[in-house]
Amino acid sequence: MPWNLAVCVLVFAGGCLFSADYGGGQFRCSDGRCPSGLVCSADQRCIASPVTDAPAADASDGPVDAIDARLAALTCADPGVVAATGGSEPGTTAGRTSTISSSCGGFVMNGADAVYRLTAALGDSYLIGITGVKAYVIAPCSVSPATPVCLGNTFASPGNPISITTTFAGQHFIVVDHENAATTGAYTLTVTKQ
Repeated sequence: MPWNLAVCVLVFAGGCLFSADYGGGQFRCSDGRCPSGLVCSADQRCIASPVTDAPAADASDGPVDAIDARLAALTCADPGVVAATGGSEPGTTAGRTSTISSSCGGFVMNGADAVYRLTAALGDSYLIGITGVKAYVIAPCSVSPATPVCLGNTFASPGNPISITTTFAGQHFIVVDHENAATTGAYTLTVTKQ
């Protein structure tokens, strides 16, 4: 029995809330339970949730890096990250709040929002698509009432992606949002470098 489980049994005399083996720097979940933010895989290892699109670590890779991983708050202060080469990010605006209200295409986008950071070079071109709600790009990322007008004065909607070409090198922020404050739901944000 691993030392930590033995200590837990001795201290609590009734066992632990979850049984784990920390051998090799990995959480193991023989009882099917993992610490918050991790899920139990088929081979009884605690790994990052597959929803994050992060590949599960192979046991031969050494310690699982997901032990210290945490999910971004998807705000200006703690945005999700989209690689400069592009990518796809699933999520939902349900249960989120509205802190960003950009003017975009004649609409004020004041729905619940989720923010992703894209660090681009000068002149990079991207195609931004969205399902479920809408998305636009701002720079810098500022909360209401200081939110800038969206770049290109246009937004992506389901079936209608937008194309942007960066006019400066640095951080650009993709905001998943909607003009109707009551409209929330699941989305998939897709960023393709052109």
